[in-house]
Amino acid sequence: MSHDHTIHEDPGACAGVSAVVSMRHVTFCRGSTVILEDVSFCVHEGAFVGLIGPNGGGKTTLLRLVIGSLPLQTGEIEVFQTPVQRLGRLRTKIGYLPQRTAMDIEFPATALDVVLMGAAARVGLLRRIPSSMHDRARQLLSRVGVGALADRPIGRMSGGQQQRVFIARALMSEPKLLLLDEPTAGLDSTGQQQFLHFLRELQQEFQLTVLMVSHDVGQLAHYSDQIACINRRVHWHDQSSLLNEEIIRGVYACELDAYHERIRELSQS
Repeated sequence: MSHDHTIHEDPGACAGVSAVVSMRHVTFCRGSTVILEDVSFCVHEGAFVGLIGPNGGGKTTLLRLVIGSLPLQTGEIEVFQTPVQRLGRLRTKIGYLPQRTAMDIEFPATALDVVLMGAAARVGLLRRIPSSMHDRARQLLSRVGVGALADRPIGRMSGGQQQRVFIARALMSEPKLLLLDEPTAGLDSTGQQQFLHFLRELQQEFQLTVLMVSHDVGQLAHYSDQIACINRRVHWHDQSSLLNEEIIRGVYACELDAYHERIRELSQS
């Protein structure tokens, strides 16, 4: 299935386009501090977008605005061509992995229990989870490579195994949009590469649109269709410009500049 993965920064460019996510003139503040300022873009169906930028630059805030867990202050956000504040049942089509630090991995739950938590949005919090959902949870655990660990407590799994379990949980609601906030944090370079390769496979298999926050520009450059540098404002870089080592300076101070600088130093050594 072929997709146009072009990112449009012109807020009027989303018209007539099957954008999965669009923002128009979005500004978000905490008190007097501006976190995001006049952000406009749209992401097409099937795109894999890497989000980078300094700590405090607004990456997590952007994701939380997309899922509707933060109130929209200024501007417009649409997900699946629907205003985010009116998503209703469409919200189950969004899978979200927050930062690992936001999860209590000491909670006495098995991998299967964690994945079944992802079924709550579909069946209701207080309703009995049908056996078909248990079957699906075990199938997803197998698909993400940890099927043999279904009954292991989540706190006794490695970081990479935990992230695969959380991916399976996110897939329980059969999402079309997957948002990940630093899923490779704590993994070594090999683990990061394996996870991104695995994620790219899942994206194609489940026909997902993916927005992923990461500090590893080098890995993202090989797996993303676009890189967005977020430091209050947003600037987009397509994959070819990253791989051609074209240095974009004087716009945003972020990890992208540091990445290009390392590439330049290596090429001169």
